[in-house]
Amino acid sequence: MTRSAWRADGRPPECVTVKRTLFGWSAALTLSLGLSSLGASALGGGAAPVTPAPVPSAPISTAPINPAPVSTAPISTGPISTGPVTRPTLVGYAELKADTFAQGPASGAWNGGLRGETRFAGQPVQGFSGVQRDPQGQGFVFLSDNGFGAKNNSADYLLRLYRVALTPGTPAARAGRVQVGSFIGLRDPDRKVPWQIVNEASPERLLTGADFDVEGFAFAPDGTLWVGDEFGPFLLHFSADGRLLEAPISTPNLAGLPTLRGQAPIVIGHRGSSGTRPEHTLEAYRVAIEAGADFIEPDLVVTKDGVLVARHEPVIAVVDKDGKVLEATADVAARPEFGDRLTTKSLDGVTVRGYFVEDFTLAELKTLRAVERLPALRGKAYDGQFEIPTLSEVIALVRDMEAKTGRKVGIYPETKHPVYMNEVAKFNTSQLLIDTLVKEKFTDPARVFIQSFEVGNLKDLKQNIMPGAGVNLPLVQLVSSPDEAPYDWTAAGDKRKYDALTTDAALREIATYASGVGPYKRWIIDAEGRTTDFVARAHAAGLLVHPWTFRNEATYLLPGYRNDPEAEMRQAFQAGVDGLFTDFPATGAKVAGQYAAPEVRSPQHPAFAQGVSSAAANLPGSGGFEGFTIAPGGKVAYGLLEKAVAGDPAGQLRLMRYDLGTRQWTLAGRYALEQGGEAIGDLTPVSDSQLLVIERDGGQGQTAKLKRLYLIDLGAKNADGTFKKTLVADLMALADPRGLAPSTRNGVFSFPYVTMENVLVLSPDTLLVVNDNNYPATGGRGADVKDQTEFLWIKLPTALKLAPGVARN
Repeated sequence: MTRSAWRADGRPPECVTVKRTLFGWSAALTLSLGLSSLGASALGGGAAPVTPAPVPSAPISTAPINPAPVSTAPISTGPISTGPVTRPTLVGYAELKADTFAQGPASGAWNGGLRGETRFAGQPVQGFSGVQRDPQGQGFVFLSDNGFGAKNNSADYLLRLYRVALTPGTPAARAGRVQVGSFIGLRDPDRKVPWQIVNEASPERLLTGADFDVEGFAFAPDGTLWVGDEFGPFLLHFSADGRLLEAPISTPNLAGLPTLRGQAPIVIGHRGSSGTRPEHTLEAYRVAIEAGADFIEPDLVVTKDGVLVARHEPVIAVVDKDGKVLEATADVAARPEFGDRLTTKSLDGVTVRGYFVEDFTLAELKTLRAVERLPALRGKAYDGQFEIPTLSEVIALVRDMEAKTGRKVGIYPETKHPVYMNEVAKFNTSQLLIDTLVKEKFTDPARVFIQSFEVGNLKDLKQNIMPGAGVNLPLVQLVSSPDEAPYDWTAAGDKRKYDALTTDAALREIATYASGVGPYKRWIIDAEGRTTDFVARAHAAGLLVHPWTFRNEATYLLPGYRNDPEAEMRQAFQAGVDGLFTDFPATGAKVAGQYAAPEVRSPQHPAFAQGVSSAAANLPGSGGFEGFTIAPGGKVAYGLLEKAVAGDPAGQLRLMRYDLGTRQWTLAGRYALEQGGEAIGDLTPVSDSQLLVIERDGGQGQTAKLKRLYLIDLGAKNADGTFKKTLVADLMALADPRGLAPSTRNGVFSFPYVTMENVLVLSPDTLLVVNDNNYPATGGRGADVKDQTEFLWIKLPTALKLAPGVARN
């Protein structure tokens, strides 16, 4: 090029052509890009943006990409010749301008789900979210992302694979070269997608960025294409020419739950849905069942005539010496006809003045109405509306709700104050409970737990009462705070507190008469918000763990949860609890459902567009398969989720393994993000047991801090089960001693784009890394500069040990 060919500002001109390429029909852009060190310093920056011209619509190219025989010869990476390096070094560079378009319909009309005027005359080629070698030649195949960054603005962006020829810019070659060739349009003409897609009625049913968010792909040995999706997340299986071959493959929730037997945790409606209705009413129980509770909890006390009713305490209104009601669950203090029932008693060693259930017949109690126990916190909207129910009525409600909903819900009765009931009320409530369950024929051990804060009555139930009735129901030993004690111990002169029930030996003793423990939640998560070893020790003794009580109100939450009750519940489930008591079973069911759902689903899953509540999503938005590849052997695919599934430890991402032969999923393990890391960008194989992973933060430009490449070995794990990682390259600090990139400063190249979603092994010591420019985003190289696509050839100081088939020609 002569001096007269350069632009007046000293920059080389762009070469833009539309032609038939060696790949087939398409709009091909040949761009002179990627400056040498001389060009970068002498010319003052990169090429100017291309002004988009109208692009004619044309049929999609369906020329198949047929895999060639695998070669183990070293790959040709272009005219790159360098000596050894002591740190990851940029040895080749090229750029693709942001305003690069291919044939196709106008796009960019959608914004937040509303259609407006189109912004672009054709289809933006970028951004790229996956790369493989072109099996037909020496070039590459790139997968275009879902379009304009979201499901609701990408309905006119067509999903494609583009053939791209690359020539790296080097000191010898000067400018790099990017040639976009033909494309394969992904489509579903055979109607394999079982839900409505954007182009539902068209013959070709071209797939769009509103249908799937495609983030990685690989060629299978049989010539077909496998693609990872974020919206489901799904695996998508296409023919070589882009035809969907089968229905999208869902991702099972293979969490490996840390519960006692790997079973899903249960949600227990504590006194019903007591956070939204007066506790221990049929209405509170009904709402709890509708909210998704697996069990409802009636605390049981006894009437004067020997009937078990649901109340939290035998005292239903506590009154001080001046007649002020201090706490109440019934309106008895406002009933003058029962004024003579006001009395003072000793309840578990505490003097209490009030009205006691055992002083009322059932008929008298039925004239009373329930009131909210915590009116200052939960209001009085439902006061005076509901009766005090009997245990038999609670069981009848459970059966009625089962008939209406098809859900089998259990009951979790607590025998309240057994010593007091025996000595003051003159009834053995443990015996009454078993008698009632037998009478009501509700003795299925899968639907009943019996709990108590005392020890003696549980042992009596296990050794005498239940065998005598011919039933065997699971018992749960409740454990209160360490400053309190089981009252039967206290009454017998035993000075021990509840902490005596938490030692390993005590837990083994509990296991001789009970199936589980119900600890105060601070035994599971301490006052500093740290998870203890209680669950692990209880599980080691063979005990289920059902802690209490989880509430939504901020007053009950530790500061670290920032008023998020779901965070507290998630921590408990992560600790391995087998269930939990909550006043808000709707919240508990949501979190438990996310944790134990049969599938992993993001909020963009198509089920949520068809009436299913997106609250059931257990994966953050667009958190699906950001990384996808097939191992060199061609038999196994790996998909790495971009974000953590609900219930998993924070920052731990699941690597899913899919056997292409048996079509079976397994959980290969978890990838742990670094501090400051927010997501992964891609993965590619080094061997059948080693993968390269791009990890990034959410920053760009000046705020970008963490953009790295790590090597993981599937057989090497840390103590917490996550993969061990080896840093391969810091993409924010690559050596560029010859100034190949225009942005290099002082011999250091930084790659500060928010997303980089392409990595490919070119040779044992050379990698190709490419960003996703999120077209038409800005910010990577300046607030007002459209992000372009940058192609990096990175040489490593230590060669990777490649399996045959990796880095093939």
